Amino acid sequence: MPKLEVLVSTFGAAGLRRMLESDPPHVEGVRYLVCCQNPSGEDVLPAAEALHSRGDTDVLFFKDRGLSRNRNHSLDMSAAPYLLIMDDDVRLEASGLEEIIRCFDERPDLDFMALRVETGDRGRRAFPPSGHKLHRPWRCYHTISFEIALRRSSVEAGHFRFSILAGIGAPRLGSGEEELFLHRMSKAGLHGEYLDIQLGVHPAPTTSDRSALLPEVVRAKGAVMRVLRGPLRALLRLPLEAKRSKMPFFKALRHLVEGYVYSIKHRREL
Repeated sequence: MPKLEVLVSTFGAAGLRRMLESDPPHVEGVRYLVCCQNPSGEDVLPAAEALHSRGDTDVLFFKDRGLSRNRNHSLDMSAAPYLLIMDDDVRLEASGLEEIIRCFDERPDLDFMALRVETGDRGRRAFPPSGHKLHRPWRCYHTISFEIALRRSSVEAGHFRFSILAGIGAPRLGSGEEELFLHRMSKAGLHGEYLDIQLGVHPAPTTSDRSALLPEVVRAKGAVMRVLRGPLRALLRLPLEAKRSKMPFFKALRHLVEGYVYSIKHRREL
């Protein structure tokens, strides 16, 4: 039984090929669980067999859509005591995976952690100091989904899952699923910290940077703001966020308000 499972969510044959190209390191105690959504019935067997031949990788297939739904598939199918949420195009470093195991082994109080991946985003995040408690906001910092490591027993005790109403492929909110996920765990009293551990490199821009002009991504910001900041603080901040958006002000404000209202209607599901 591995100590750490890397939970890779991907889509179709192209996603499996990206996973092969990223060539994740072979590390003692680490296994890769790849959940591949293939609703169109593409020919995915060649890439899947190549991944299986590594000896440390399992590939499972699902016929549905939605990244958060796929993240949940990987959580449902996981078995190792420690888990790392991952995408198919992050170039992981062995030392980072080993550090996750060491930290969880040495810190039984730690339920989840946020780590660091170098990304191709144009904007810069201001990382908090190592050991920062994740229930406290840090200016200009947000966690990306492939930077989240979890103690599986803590996640299963509260049956925490990603909201299928947020993330790529969701009906109205195109991002923000990781922030909602971490917020629910912190609100429930789980202990999480940011640890300054370099996991690897994501050379391309992330969804929030690459898709900043998409209505569903702007809506997601409005929804997440209300959940994390509370109704009044978020409402007062909407004009400022609209001004900062790459969209024209009134168009951005409309989508932010749509997300804000959507989060009220679906507050139990987010």
